[in-house]
Amino acid sequence: MEELPSLLWGLDPVFLAFAKLYIKDILELKESHQVPGIFFYNGHPIRQVDILGIVVSIREKDAFYSYGVDDSTGVINCTCWKSSGPNCASSSEDPKRTSDAKDLDGLMQELYKQESRKAKMEIGDVIRVRGYIKVFRNQREVVASTFYRVDDPTLDVQISRMLDVPHLYRNVYDTPFTIPNHLADPSHGLSDVLSRSGLISQLSQKILEFLEEKQICDFDQRELESVSSLLSSATNPNHKEEAGEGSSVTSREIHNVFKEAIRLLQDKGIVYLKSHKTGVYQV
Repeated sequence: MEELPSLLWGLDPVFLAFAKLYIKDILELKESHQVPGIFFYNGHPIRQVDILGIVVSIREKDAFYSYGVDDSTGVINCTCWKSSGPNCASSSEDPKRTSDAKDLDGLMQELYKQESRKAKMEIGDVIRVRGYIKVFRNQREVVASTFYRVDDPTLDVQISRMLDVPHLYRNVYDTPFTIPNHLADPSHGLSDVLSRSGLISQLSQKILEFLEEKQICDFDQRELESVSSLLSSATNPNHKEEAGEGSSVTSREIHNVFKEAIRLLQDKGIVYLKSHKTGVYQV
């Protein structure tokens, strides 16, 4: 199935949801060639997943736990970050602090200890993880945004999950995502959306080549817009005849195309915004 342009991904509600996929399918998802970190299942763009399974392996590092989670279809590693505890060492020794403040510090320390105990799983625990898919050393893993041990002595949660997930597959995930009819009609401008997506991708590559050729370390968007070779790449040939109505509209459109092209480079980790105030990017 052909991959949809990234500009249309937001039309699919699955894109913004935590997809309840089987681990086997998560491991087999096809990664997008447009944006790293986005994957596709039956045409649905997926970044975040929601999994429930048994902890079958544990690796502990200074900043996180790595749990191997098995849902009976496969095993995937989940990176679960440890809570950063409150630093009360210096403040608690301050003689000017009131007893109420010291009591609050003690309460925060106790809460942190409780959170740390909750984050520590054991082999055989049932765990629920919500997070985004990441490829690390050619291995798929889930970086958790939230995770917790599931207390399920009567198996109610697991049985509910077993009934819920097949229903989602039948009615959502296994139903290919199709473009709404009002957009599928070329007269409503879908061809313009597709050509714009290709234009942005092409300009992004041209900007990267220009930065590497000139060995530029810092730049702002206005500097790139003044380069004739990049400016010509940012002009959609399908719209040249329509651009005669006013230069202000054309200039604004070109500015937005450059902005989206630079954002693609940001998503790939090639450049980052060094200063929001000045709009300077660093390679």
